[in-house]
Amino acid sequence: MRPRAVFFDLDDTLIDRAGAFARYLEDLLSRHPAAFPPERRNEDVATLHALDGRGYTDRTLFFRQVPLAFPRLSLSAEALWEDFAHRLPSFIQPQPGIRALVEWVKARFTVAVVSNGSSRMQRAKLARAGLEDVLPDVFLSGEVGASKPDPRIFAAALARVGHAPGEVLHVGDDPVRDIAGAALMGMSSCWISGGRDWPGELPPPTFTVSRVEALTQVLS
Repeated sequence: MRPRAVFFDLDDTLIDRAGAFARYLEDLLSRHPAAFPPERRNEDVATLHALDGRGYTDRTLFFRQVPLAFPRLSLSAEALWEDFAHRLPSFIQPQPGIRALVEWVKARFTVAVVSNGSSRMQRAKLARAGLEDVLPDVFLSGEVGASKPDPRIFAAALARVGHAPGEVLHVGDDPVRDIAGAALMGMSSCWISGGRDWPGELPPPTFTVSRVEALTQVLS
């Protein structure tokens, strides 16, 4: 069935969260040289990326793990979280073609955002990405009180757009939160692979594209 609505994830789907995180790490290391000696820079960056897990690691756990891994870092878990929440959105950069893609989809389908994350962080990212005004219907786990793949966050968006699950295509990069979560609701899905292989233990997505810009081919 051709969808009547499209739901978008944010991080590493419409927003380059990976690039922003890498830039945040550069800034963090430069501000705390005692904790991150230059001669260990590559190893420390790799450790931080591993702890972050592409943003999939539970945030409370991540901010506890970092000071334990780097005991010379003069930030508590709470202070690191505040530093991250304040600074990361400033490293978001608008991606060429993404606003045009959203406008193309909006001209043809009902559109909403369904994303995990805090209201403060995700809305700041939307603004920095230049997408705030074209994506007014936003459902965030920090506001809804449920995180993907919990059906409640999808249900909140479905109630707003007024379409049945079978009429909705959900687009995202996370195999479990986005793709498996959409399947649980009876929605079709499009996985933004970023060149990754699909986890064989999970039922496959309806569609797969390497980059979200290719979504126009799926919807056409």
